[in-house]
Amino acid sequence: MTVAISHSSFSFARAIPDTHADEAHQLLETAFERFMRLIELLDPEDWSKPTACTAWNVHDMVAHQAGGYASGSGYGEMFRQYTRIPKNGQLPEDAINDLQVGERAGMTPAELIAELRQVGPKAIHNWAHGFRAIKWIAIPHQVGGFMSLRQLMWVTHSRDTWMHRLDICRATGRDFEQTREHDGRINELVVLDVARKLDGRLGNRAIHLVLTGIAGGEWVLGSGEPEAELEMDVLDFNIFVSGRFSYEEGMKRARISGNRELVETNFKGLLILY
Repeated sequence: MTVAISHSSFSFARAIPDTHADEAHQLLETAFERFMRLIELLDPEDWSKPTACTAWNVHDMVAHQAGGYASGSGYGEMFRQYTRIPKNGQLPEDAINDLQVGERAGMTPAELIAELRQVGPKAIHNWAHGFRAIKWIAIPHQVGGFMSLRQLMWVTHSRDTWMHRLDICRATGRDFEQTREHDGRINELVVLDVARKLDGRLGNRAIHLVLTGIAGGEWVLGSGEPEAELEMDVLDFNIFVSGRFSYEEGMKRARISGNRELVETNFKGLLILY
């Protein structure tokens, strides 16, 4: 069966435009400054609270961000981190994350904030406009698929900071600052990645995706007339497709109409790189 929706209310997700260097710089700057505003206001007891990334508390998560931005401050630190990780079968980014967190385990919140303030602007510039010698390199990735380093720098880094800000807000009971312009665009690029991943699964079938909230919107995943509709809070949706919610928890938070099996089959096991 198809789901009756107004054609004026949605666009095809695959038509969402990719980003470019100037926009990537703006997304990175805004994601960074909102993250910094949040962590600079945390209470001392907040830093030990657990997060949705179950191996990390808030301090660990900020340490990961500090290490990530440090890796963007220049080729030297980037290659140092990569060559220091153990070859023990972990995904490279998981090993690098462990290195970043471990190296900063003894740092105070004030020291982490100071490091971020020092390396953040350098990394933002390099990810958006620098590192030209390596941006063309494409690598296979277990979650992201075959992706260029430019995609990682222009899209994934701002998304990672955005998601970890949401993680910390939920861990500490803080409000998650949102605007349509910034958070809506971060979410659009997530939806574009979802659409690309589902292309092969859906074939000529389609799902109407409705994400509610400031950063939300409506799109069609796949092609043709939608046979089903998935409605979800936009923040819950991002938590779900990042793997922070189990499949079962994600489906509990979704409102599905039409061909439920089509939605459940295509979203089971779906992961987007953050």
